[in-house]
Amino acid sequence: MDLSRLQLAARSLESETPVVRVALLGLGSNGALAARKLARVMLSDALSDEQAWEQKLLQSSRDGKSLLLRYGDEEDVVQQSALVQTLHIPSPYLKRHNLEVLVTTLNTDARSAHQVSDAELEEAILVPSLSTPSSAGGRVGFVRYPVHKALVVAEGITGAIEYGRLPRFIDRAHLINAALSLPLRSSTGVNSAEQAVSDNVVDVDLATHALDLFRTSRANGAQFSDEWQTSRVPALSEWMAGPKEAAMNGMNLAVRQLLNSTLLNATSSIERSESEQTTAATSASVSDAKRNNLSTEVSSWSSDAHRDLQFNLSTGLASRNWRRTAWWRLLWRIDDVSVSASDILRLSWLTEAEQSLAYISGRIAEAGLATPDELKEAGASQRVFQKGIEAEMQTWEPQAASVMTPAELLQTPTLLTRLQQQSGVNALFDPPWPQTIHLSRQQMLHTLVPSFHRRAQALLLSTLTTTGGTAALGAWIFVAFADMYAGGAVAALGLVWSVRRLQKLWGKEREGFAVTCREDGRRVLAEVETHLRRIVKEGGRVSVREDDVKGWQEARGVVERCREALEEIK
Repeated sequence: MDLSRLQLAARSLESETPVVRVALLGLGSNGALAARKLARVMLSDALSDEQAWEQKLLQSSRDGKSLLLRYGDEEDVVQQSALVQTLHIPSPYLKRHNLEVLVTTLNTDARSAHQVSDAELEEAILVPSLSTPSSAGGRVGFVRYPVHKALVVAEGITGAIEYGRLPRFIDRAHLINAALSLPLRSSTGVNSAEQAVSDNVVDVDLATHALDLFRTSRANGAQFSDEWQTSRVPALSEWMAGPKEAAMNGMNLAVRQLLNSTLLNATSSIERSESEQTTAATSASVSDAKRNNLSTEVSSWSSDAHRDLQFNLSTGLASRNWRRTAWWRLLWRIDDVSVSASDILRLSWLTEAEQSLAYISGRIAEAGLATPDELKEAGASQRVFQKGIEAEMQTWEPQAASVMTPAELLQTPTLLTRLQQQSGVNALFDPPWPQTIHLSRQQMLHTLVPSFHRRAQALLLSTLTTTGGTAALGAWIFVAFADMYAGGAVAALGLVWSVRRLQKLWGKEREGFAVTCREDGRRVLAEVETHLRRIVKEGGRVSVREDDVKGWQEARGVVERCREALEEIK
């Protein structure tokens, strides 16, 4: 929305009888002279002789300077502007309708029909640009000069060609009209063929001839009336003055139309801004087709990952490596428990799924749905670290390599050592994909495997203690009662019971370890899948800022209140 038109509307509301400014815009090579000729015919008083300002008006077209016509005496001294030449004329037409006329040119070229929108051309007509004098560097500036109404004037064949390039709204708007000066001579008073073709055709030369004829002799009144009506200039005069009943409504119709146009342009500007921002946000977002393809790939990855968990973990639990944790091997190879359990987790627990996760994460990052930091925001990574360690990691910064000695480079930082001891996680491993699987594996290696090993040691110690106790009791019976069979029976009973108890409890522990691995695997896969689907669904979307939405709502509210206030004025 043009600010100068808004200022003109505000000034028009300051007075009960505002001056209505009408622009006559010359179009084409002869447009400047045609606009001045039309202004002379419309503003002249047929009952008086030709006045000096009429010739001055025609001669002023030679310098190409814009002209502002106001009511007043020709002797009135006015302060001339570098932009526009002001001319006071004693025109009854200007005084009666409280008008002032701006005569200038409208420059158009072949590009206007193809590169300039109707809204931009309408704004250029209602807010014509006046050129400033050239500076020392040869530059020419332009100043916007708003008007209430505008009449585009063209003459001859060249003007008709330029007129044909204008959009159709020119001859239908209340604020903009057009006049094409062509010969329209009729001796019978009936409209000629040219008049029937277009209501915008006028004959300025015929109106000028009628005016000169009537000034020569009042006896030529009948011929003057016929030629004057044939020229169709009176219709343009009525359009510039507006309807006679407009003054009875409390507000000049031209001012009301200017306000309506300003509010309409404001609404259009709001909608255009909102549409542009929404379109820009939509175009910057990732397309739904790409999201659907990635969603299909996530589903395929999830299916393969569950198959990997089921098949590879079952294969690992049936391998020779896991059989080394059998209960009877605890008696002499108990250290194999932690080694075998760790190998199961490192080699058979979601290893293929983690590799595939790196690939699909790269596809998601390549599509622009998420950054590596957003991909790594998985829930499991937040549960591995203790709050104190996590806060310390966020504030810790390594020393610059340029000031570190070789000994300091080879030495593991204290923070990383404590983190390795407390969580089993290597903080230097920071891949650009979700670390849920990796961190969960490290967590189980740091917590589940040591607990599993401690349980094996406890069961083995309990078995050895029970066996040793019953053996000692059997020896005491043999010594005390000289009964070898009773003592041997007690020792054998203790051995069998303790070994059976070890077999039963350790079997449950092994089964519990396998169940924990499966359940944690399912939980981790579900968490990663949920995380990836959320990124595919919500990531990569550019939304309009809330401040902009709030601003549009407030602007619409202001425009609506202005409309209501305008409707209340009768």
